[in-house]
Amino acid sequence: VDASVRSNRVGATSAVCQDENGLFLGSLALVIPAVDDPATLEAIACREAFALAQDLHIQNFVISSDSKQVVADIVRGTRSKYGVIISENTSLENMFQYNFIFTDRDVNYEAHNLAKYSLSLGRGCHV
Repeated sequence: VDASVRSNRVGATSAVCQDENGLFLGSLALVIPAVDDPATLEAIACREAFALAQDLHIQNFVISSDSKQVVADIVRGTRSKYGVIISENTSLENMFQYNFIFTDRDVNYEAHNLAKYSLSLGRGCHV
């Protein structure tokens, strides 16, 4: 997952799903006007990863993010400015088997590129 922000207060998130061999399974992008906090957008991207997994009927998965703080907050269940989003993630625990991990940006370049590209799209979800 990843997030990107445009200077005019527009944010975008992305989730890209691949199998264990790197084969592309699906993706989504969400463009959100008036949300420009990178950490909040990254937490939203994590939430959207659950939606993508559900749409693709995937029960066991790993969500990787290049935001060390967001991953730590989600894993610990820390209340923060995006605590409501973390609570949504926690409520999905019984539906899936998953892990959150931190990865460098060069590892999640597909999600990074999709988030940046999505800023050129209109508001809403793009699958």
